[in-house]
Amino acid sequence: MKKSILTGCFITLLSTSPAAALTFDIFQASNTTGINSWISGLGGQTRVLEDFEEVDAGWYTSLNTGVGTFTAAGNPGGGATSYNANNNPDSDDPYFSVQSRTGSWFGRYNTTSGGKNWLDSGDITELTLTGIDTSLTNLFFYLQDPSDVNATTTINAEGFNSYNWSFANEANGASYFVGITLENAETLAKLSWTTTTNGDGYGLDDFSTVAPVPEPATMLLFGTGLAGLASLRRRKK
Repeated sequence: MKKSILTGCFITLLSTSPAAALTFDIFQASNTTGINSWISGLGGQTRVLEDFEEVDAGWYTSLNTGVGTFTAAGNPGGGATSYNANNNPDSDDPYFSVQSRTGSWFGRYNTTSGGKNWLDSGDITELTLTGIDTSLTNLFFYLQDPSDVNATTTINAEGFNSYNWSFANEANGASYFVGITLENAETLAKLSWTTTTNGDGYGLDDFSTVAPVPEPATMLLFGTGLAGLASLRRRKK
């Protein structure tokens, strides 16, 4: 299976499948050259599925979004960014949050140009994303501040096959672009993020996909087809 590891990342890739059907490409968020190259290589036209700018800030156990449904799982958070620390220290239920801030918050921040919202894990040990559009051939998002408090954060991709990508011993506030490319008959049914401690969290933002830019000849044929339909209607009248 193809893999890309950028300088400065402490990342481990594991796969439970021998088939080369899904690729993780990880870039530091500051590496705009690498990110733009990845996007242009897939066609260059991005479509934002969810940037959380229209989502109300608050705490959630489940949230339906443009990219799918996020659900809190695993153990409840126990760190400074957790529901327990900020609301109910006696709660046994895991909660994640949507934060709305213009600056950095415990190393996490919004990555949308001009925006302020992002999804925060709330230090829970597992967060899942289901209901992903199975027609997508790629998906990317930004991951903020993973694994900086003696923890390992693992992204699990499940579909036709299963793949994992882990972050460990990251610097506070580290920010990554995570690109997932599906090949052959691969589908992406579920994404999950797991951490080895409930005292470490991360932020997620700007879930998007890339589509090829239509070729001029294709657009011309499409326009000609519309013109032909319009002419046919006039003759019928």
